[in-house]
Amino acid sequence: MKRLITPSYTAPAATRLVLMLFTLVVAIAAATVHAVPQAAVDEPQTLRARIEQRYDVVPLSSGLALRPKSPRGDVRLIEISDTIAINGVPVSGRELRERVGADADAILRLSYLDAKALRELFGPVAPEREIRPERDVPAQPEAPPAARPLPRRTHRSGGDRVRVFGDVVVDEDEEVSGQVVAVLGSVRINGEVGNQVVAVLGSVDLGPRAIVHGDVVTVGGRLRRAPGSQINGAVTEVPLSDVGASVNTPWLGGWGPRSVFGGFHPVARLTGTTFRFILLALAGCLALLVARRAVEGSAQRVTDDPLKATLVGLVAWVLFVPVFVLTAIVLAISLVGIPLLVLLPFAVVAALAMAVVGFSGTAYAVGQWVRRRFGIVTTSAFADLCLGILVILLPLLLGRVVALGGWRFSPVVFLLVAVGLGVEFLAWASGFGAVLTNMFSRWQATRAKRAAPQTPSPAP
Repeated sequence: MKRLITPSYTAPAATRLVLMLFTLVVAIAAATVHAVPQAAVDEPQTLRARIEQRYDVVPLSSGLALRPKSPRGDVRLIEISDTIAINGVPVSGRELRERVGADADAILRLSYLDAKALRELFGPVAPEREIRPERDVPAQPEAPPAARPLPRRTHRSGGDRVRVFGDVVVDEDEEVSGQVVAVLGSVRINGEVGNQVVAVLGSVDLGPRAIVHGDVVTVGGRLRRAPGSQINGAVTEVPLSDVGASVNTPWLGGWGPRSVFGGFHPVARLTGTTFRFILLALAGCLALLVARRAVEGSAQRVTDDPLKATLVGLVAWVLFVPVFVLTAIVLAISLVGIPLLVLLPFAVVAALAMAVVGFSGTAYAVGQWVRRRFGIVTTSAFADLCLGILVILLPLLLGRVVALGGWRFSPVVFLLVAVGLGVEFLAWASGFGAVLTNMFSRWQATRAKRAAPQTPSPAP
């Protein structure tokens, strides 16, 4: 029997085949190891580029906020922290997709990151250094830029700084340790504030050297930051432009109900009317306190003959401006009257005082009538005065309140506002006419008394 002999080339061929397979596996593993970190690096950068293409990123202490670069419906600010909130109102994933559309997926991916990861993702990108193969020596690190010296605060004030009906300004050399609050006004910060900054129905302006160690809150306004300003707390903006109804009215060319009743206007008008009621009540109480006889006399005249007082007041209002201008011209062209021109501002002040006294008298008479009509028990003249002012302004206040409901109530709002303005104008006219009528009656009585012959007293 012959013995079979294995060919001599079988072993080397198998060895080469194994080496080729091993090399292929190593190459695939190396490519996979290299591709996975590269994809992990490229994916966050792609997400960042997509977000920064459509939104301005505002860092917050617990996350970040996105402000659309172009109008996106009613979306003003998207806050991403533990939850996702649009314009300060938390929303679900479904609501987010309905309001921002295709950007919802990217925003949801951001919400899965914690605050530290968000800060790292949207932090400054370090430029890549070029390493040439022929020089294996690493480049020398660049020296960090010199820190800008902090401005010296020479004026330091403790406590809070609060102002109503005005702006609050913190200059560059000032440091306020407490809060800075402005109601119906704006806040301008160029210095340093140790606590939060709040502006109600106003804006917050931060200069390049401004430093705020607390939160910044704006209600009904905007936050404007200059490059270099620092905020160490959270930023909250509550724009009142979302209050009210919005409706598309292309057939009215932009002058439809949206521009009249939508947005911030109803809230501002209601606030203004409310503060005007307070100011009128304070002015009326002051007039009653200083000139009580004149206010009561005006109220009595309006009660006795309201039609005559109103007609006299209307005529006086119509003729006041022409007579004033004509008097100023006559005094200016006459040498004797030039020194008397300085008295014209006092004449205007006197006319305004007479108008306030007359309006207070009309409100006083209305308040007394309402109190007697509805059996309200009160012995205070100031209560009657404030009640009368409230009744006079009631249609206007109701119109401002109904306007908050949107354009659907526009006919009712127009009617209430028109009636309210008319009633208030008649109240001012009747009061002014009553004051003028009383002054004329007293002048006639004084003249008759002087013209009466003096009867000699009988001899004893």
